[in-house]
Amino acid sequence: MDAFAAWVGHLFDRGPGEFEPVSWYLSESRPTEWTVRYAEGATPVAQAERIGRLFSGAGALLRPYSDEQVGYGLDSLVDTADGDIMVLGDARVPPAVRAAGLRSVVTLFAQVFAPRVPAARPGYGRPWERSGSPVHQLDHVCYMFWDSAPIAPGPEDTTRDVLQVLEATLALDSAACQRAALHGLGHWHHAAPEEVSRIIRGWLQGHPRAAGDLRDYAAQASSGSVL
Repeated sequence: MDAFAAWVGHLFDRGPGEFEPVSWYLSESRPTEWTVRYAEGATPVAQAERIGRLFSGAGALLRPYSDEQVGYGLDSLVDTADGDIMVLGDARVPPAVRAAGLRSVVTLFAQVFAPRVPAARPGYGRPWERSGSPVHQLDHVCYMFWDSAPIAPGPEDTTRDVLQVLEATLALDSAACQRAALHGLGHWHHAAPEEVSRIIRGWLQGHPRAAGDLRDYAAQASSGSVL
């Protein structure tokens, strides 16, 4: 098994006992071929290339895994202080590699979140509502992707590339992806307020029939007023 296949297996080939009560990536998890053979030699550039390869082919690569496995695996990349996705904002990684990795996020949303995250999931609450109901992990990581990802405005090209990704994600025909993009735009408002407002204004003009709550959220995001 090569390094990429071992890494994908390490992230997603997990059983229910590794999700609760503490996710495997937040505890002492079992050794995998990735941790035993490859992890020690991983570099930021190689990691950025792996992420780009995974996200670019996410529909096919993640098809064998359940929504729960995909949710926790993606969360391990995104929703930790040292999540691997941070390399997409790392100045040690060449700009072209960072940009390719960031662009691949659009494909992840189009091929995984759009078809897998429904408008409502029986037995679960929606991540932006404080209903007290449990939130499915895949729904959580979709909505919180740009809130959680440890990528901060740094080099000018990073801000430009992230905003292009968010604009492309907002254009997807998926309410879940649109809300996630608006959430991200709201959090990047401080870095480029005029550009964020332009993107959201254009989306509102092009989607006059979007659901009222989504249009209301867009208005909040255009001023950076999101949680």
